[in-house]
Amino acid sequence: MKKYSCNKTLFKLFSLFLFFSLTKLCAQRDSDFALYKYHMNIINPAFIGTQGGVFLNTSIRRQWTSLNDGPQIRAVSLGIPSIKNKLNFGFFVLDEKTFIEQSTRFYNNFSYSLKINEDADLYLGLNVGVDNFGANFSALKNMETNGDIKLENYSRFSTNVGVGFYFKHKNYFIALSVPKLFQTKIFKDYEGISFSNRDRIYLYTVGGLKFPIEKDWFLTTSTLLRYVKNNPWNVINNIGVLYKNIEFNFGYQWKVGFSNSMMLEIDKFISFGYSYQYPKNVAIAPVTGGSHEILLKIRLGKPRTPVKEKTENIPEKPIIKN
Repeated sequence: MKKYSCNKTLFKLFSLFLFFSLTKLCAQRDSDFALYKYHMNIINPAFIGTQGGVFLNTSIRRQWTSLNDGPQIRAVSLGIPSIKNKLNFGFFVLDEKTFIEQSTRFYNNFSYSLKINEDADLYLGLNVGVDNFGANFSALKNMETNGDIKLENYSRFSTNVGVGFYFKHKNYFIALSVPKLFQTKIFKDYEGISFSNRDRIYLYTVGGLKFPIEKDWFLTTSTLLRYVKNNPWNVINNIGVLYKNIEFNFGYQWKVGFSNSMMLEIDKFISFGYSYQYPKNVAIAPVTGGSHEILLKIRLGKPRTPVKEKTENIPEKPIIKN
């Protein structure tokens, strides 16, 4: 009986170790959207207002589709530019679920736009919101929630603030952001044994170019760089072709895998995107089943264009001759 209790304890410890290892792996490697440049306000608040109208964006990503309880990410965002295109605001909700872990973010986004010249604008962004992290230990099979180690369901809320800027030119863009300025710890103690995972500070840099080839044809490129302390850089490169309202992209995430993506705009009011990612390691590809991602953008209302400031014409005083 004592041996059974010891084995049960070791099994619980191993399950907890596996849970937090998966959490750390997903947070560092796989939480980025492949179609990031179309739903960038999730990582950069300055993206609000850059789309030239009121947009409702939705994204769904399912990773490792061959595995049960594989990572799933869902996001919804709304961006509303002001009438004069100066102060813009919006929000986003991001929900991530992996195994027994679930985290939800609700943030308000604000940006202020500065006109640089006829072809370029600079957006300064700020986001404020709430994060919730939860672990549903009752979902573990063949394991009781009490005994040698208490595996109680866990939920914790925290607040955070992020900043960013977005420089937009008609042929290219560059953005820099820190979605969360403060570190928060997710932890719980089990009879003197502490299992923890830290919500760390991430630095994002994104850039993209659009080269005209001939009439209605463009070559597009984009790169996402993500840095977090004590971890290798995460780099995603994309190259594609844009013809009128449809774009095809091929992507490569360093040391992780490849992706094929498509983005289609319909009547300037609805855009649909799809991406399929597969791992670089051919041996594990059949096991994971790849990752699927869907993006839907809906324009609410008519496109908004910058309002030019009116100048009054002061009539010249008549010249009176003596």
